[in-house]
Amino acid sequence: MYKILSFLGLFIILNTFAQENLLDTSYGVNNGSTNFAFYNGSQMSGGLNIQATTKLPDGKVLAVGVNFIARFTSNGVLDTSFFNGTGYKLFSQKNYGRIKPAGDGNYIIMDIGFGGIQKIDENGNFISSFNPYTQSASYADIDIDQNGRIYLLKYTTSNSGSDYSLVRLLPDGTQDSSFGNGGTLALGFTYRYIKVIVKNNNEIFIAGQKIVAVSDQRIVVTKLQSDGSFDSSFGTAGTFLYSVGQNVDGSAHLMFLNNGKIIGFTSGSICNGNNCFGLISYRLNANGTLDTTFKNTGISVTPVQSDSTPVKVLRLPDNTFMISGTGWYNTYALKMDEDGNLDNSFGLNGKIITPQMLNTFVYNAGFELYGNSIVLFGVYSIWYGAQTQYVGTARKYFFNASSLKTSEVKLESAKLYPNPTQDFLYIMSGEKILSYDIYDLNGRKIMHSKAQLPEGKIDVGSLFSGVYFIGLQTEKGKSVSKFTKK
Repeated sequence: MYKILSFLGLFIILNTFAQENLLDTSYGVNNGSTNFAFYNGSQMSGGLNIQATTKLPDGKVLAVGVNFIARFTSNGVLDTSFFNGTGYKLFSQKNYGRIKPAGDGNYIIMDIGFGGIQKIDENGNFISSFNPYTQSASYADIDIDQNGRIYLLKYTTSNSGSDYSLVRLLPDGTQDSSFGNGGTLALGFTYRYIKVIVKNNNEIFIAGQKIVAVSDQRIVVTKLQSDGSFDSSFGTAGTFLYSVGQNVDGSAHLMFLNNGKIIGFTSGSICNGNNCFGLISYRLNANGTLDTTFKNTGISVTPVQSDSTPVKVLRLPDNTFMISGTGWYNTYALKMDEDGNLDNSFGLNGKIITPQMLNTFVYNAGFELYGNSIVLFGVYSIWYGAQTQYVGTARKYFFNASSLKTSEVKLESAKLYPNPTQDFLYIMSGEKILSYDIYDLNGRKIMHSKAQLPEGKIDVGSLFSGVYFIGLQTEKGKSVSKFTKK
């Protein structure tokens, strides 16, 4: 058994390394990735705890998380044009867990832990004409319909369990009194709702779990009419409940097909034995019954790793779905069609799985797409100051080998010496250097020059001690190298 497990571990490692060949090495400050970290001297002390992102029209990424709002460039570094050159704004007692376009050029952000809905612009400024919703509760999810109305799924916890409700806000943040009871629809204690999705026709779907026991947790999907009333034609009295041999986790995603059917995603186990645990996909008919033509039973599991929690699902123009999630000490992405089949041309056998990071917990925070490339955002944990801290990270992969930028010249990193250095950094490159940028480990650009380097040296004496990245622009392209300032 030990030999089998060892071989399996080696197989996973080899597969992971193979997928790293798809990294876009021109992205970020570390040949395909960036860690958004804070440092105490040379020791990593934490970082931006990324919870959610959204891509702006210009390709930049607006990100939110624990106590911060940040903006990244499309090339995976903090945008120094955002908030006084830092790239991020810090807050206290905030846990921003969702961000979604409001439909008016601004963005709605949701505070998961401390409660609150606010609207910001692309520069992270709060919109003064919006009335923040700040009722004390825990917040599960938000969605926004085509009229700009905001749907807020929230709950309060007591000895009786969690009491769920759905609130609808008008675009200015005031409650919509035409919905439910004065703007709030009581959902009760029966189900643990996690996700709210509003279709273009204003039909509302909420999804989650029914927790019967620790090892008996079942898929739940409920359909509401636009006024908040339950759609009795869907499932049983408005709810589909799947209850055969399953133990699903606290995630839920729904996507709507052109034929009216619904495909859902969660994770957990649906049977006993091999290949039972992983990413769960299922398909419902439009009337809320299980579509048994899907994988012959209506439900299926795709093994990814020991934990396969889906975090973000996006429908692509070719009617396939891109899914990212949290694996075992890493994150993953895969591409699946409406019948639950993996696109084996994506990644390695249909999947991209990031390397294991420092033997610590890693959590996916979603992804953003750039043509035939995917940027996976997330956090990993470190131990600092006798407690767990989190560091944000971003990694960019091409979908497959055929989408690699083979027409671009890949430059080798320039030779830097002495390294570590104290005063001057000398650069040896086979190409003429046209300009350079120096970044710290937070991705902040701290030095820049468009001047050539006829003497092949840069004065770095004014830099604080630590590790830095230098991007060199030559006539053939750009290379990135790392150096240490003593």
